[in-house]
Amino acid sequence: MPNKTIYVKDADMPLFEQAQELLGESVSAVFAEFLKERVGRISPEERMSELASQIAKKRKAMKKETGLPKFIDAIYAEAEGYADKAVKSLLAGEVSKAKAMYYAANICHERAERDLRESKDLNEKIAGLLQE
Repeated sequence: MPNKTIYVKDADMPLFEQAQELLGESVSAVFAEFLKERVGRISPEERMSELASQIAKKRKAMKKETGLPKFIDAIYAEAEGYADKAVKSLLAGEVSKAKAMYYAANICHERAERDLRESKDLNEKIAGLLQE
């Protein structure tokens, strides 16, 4: 069974202990049930809007960094465009188009994140070679 550690503040420990006593289940089972319920209440529009917001924030942060290739910004821009189109399509009732745009936004976002990581790693390697 996979294992994930959750850190709890000392002040919250009595609440966790009380929950386990009252509910008779492991805290992890209660927590997982809560997450399923909470995630289930997030509307598709909220999910798509959140993706658009994340992409915009990451793109803005990436632009502040120096020494990165410009094509990465273009990939973020493409992802941002697809995410915006997904939200607009969903609001217009075009569910199939919204799904396709959301999928495209995710793919472009993942590609931008991967390329950003690889570019940073490469820059570090080059800097290390230049220092030798």
